[in-house]
Amino acid sequence: MTCTQTAFTGATGARPITAWSRRLVRDLEARAPAAGAVERNRLYPVLDGAKVALGLGTPALETLKHLIGFTRPDDWQEGRTPLAWPSNYTLAERAGVTESAIKARLRQLRALGLVAAHDSAHGRRTGRRDAAGTITSAYGLDLSPLRIRFAELAALAEAQTAQSRLFKEGRLALARTRRLVGQVLAQAADLRLTGAHWLALQDAIDAIAAQAAAARHARDSDAYQAALDRLPLLERQLGATVDAHMFAAEDDGSGSKSAPAIQIQTSPLSANSVSGDRTRSPVPIAPDRSAPSLPASPSGSVFKARPADMLALFPSAAMYVASPRPGWPDLHAAAARLRHDLGIRTGTWVDAVEQLGRDGAAIAMFITAERQARGDIRVTTGAYFAGMLAKARVDQLDLGKSLWGFRGALGVQ
Repeated sequence: MTCTQTAFTGATGARPITAWSRRLVRDLEARAPAAGAVERNRLYPVLDGAKVALGLGTPALETLKHLIGFTRPDDWQEGRTPLAWPSNYTLAERAGVTESAIKARLRQLRALGLVAAHDSAHGRRTGRRDAAGTITSAYGLDLSPLRIRFAELAALAEAQTAQSRLFKEGRLALARTRRLVGQVLAQAADLRLTGAHWLALQDAIDAIAAQAAAARHARDSDAYQAALDRLPLLERQLGATVDAHMFAAEDDGSGSKSAPAIQIQTSPLSANSVSGDRTRSPVPIAPDRSAPSLPASPSGSVFKARPADMLALFPSAAMYVASPRPGWPDLHAAAARLRHDLGIRTGTWVDAVEQLGRDGAAIAMFITAERQARGDIRVTTGAYFAGMLAKARVDQLDLGKSLWGFRGALGVQ
């Protein structure tokens, strides 16, 4: 004869005892002696930060905060038990939901080990305090797990905050590098420069972005950081590709004045636009090379000089020019190489070319190098060069006046 013992809780309304609930109780009992006092108001931000790591839903978190609000600060001191005994009806009224919703929320809180049931014989929640406010008798919802697990919850919240900051900063870094790659590829397309090395840049940023997206979906901070660590290498590859294939002296992409101006389009061309022949002009006119092409001077300064004269003004840049009789394309290529040694980012250099033109960007680079050699720069060279671009954006950069200043310092008339 086989006998089967079953547990029937329907008549009493008691909750069934499960292996999970017993494991939680044993764990909390083992950790309770080491738990200290907790400041009640600190629980709110800690729970907000740890909710994602815990898998705690926003509705359940709302009810948990309501339960904490029913306690008093002294209830969270060492040796005391923070108990709350509001009815489901009271909690439902406070949250603006049904009692059934409250029961579901409490089940989640118990399953996560954030609250424990301290039931009375009749199943009702009730409690009393003495004149000093100390709980003398109470049955309801025991919030001791929050005090016992406070250090664990605080660590989860700190880790979640750091991860959120990493994801936010990483998203900005990825967007910046993607924009930089797109800008360089658009400029290469305008110059009719082709080759697998350009497509490799796009493939590289796409692979990094895919790796970062997968790590973020899995909430893996280490894998996400590993994806971000590949960005500096891509920027160096980007700079090397630009210098080797876009500013090479043997092709017209070095920026000679015989090439058309580069315009990076950010909106579609009009259907009525008219295209012209890049290699022909109805009236050939020799460009005036007695003066560099610079942005409008706020002071009205006009500076005329040959490329050789520029090397006399900026001896720090002369060593980067190989040609004994340099032209403006040679100065452009020298400036592109010089930026590597000055530690100026590729994106800043591309912005300078777009904003100041090739002559203006080269002269700004030479000025930065010369002031660095003289010890006039108190910040980094990158910050100094970026500051010149910031002035140019508000029409306050006067390269012509700066050139006259360098000429005067050399005593050249």
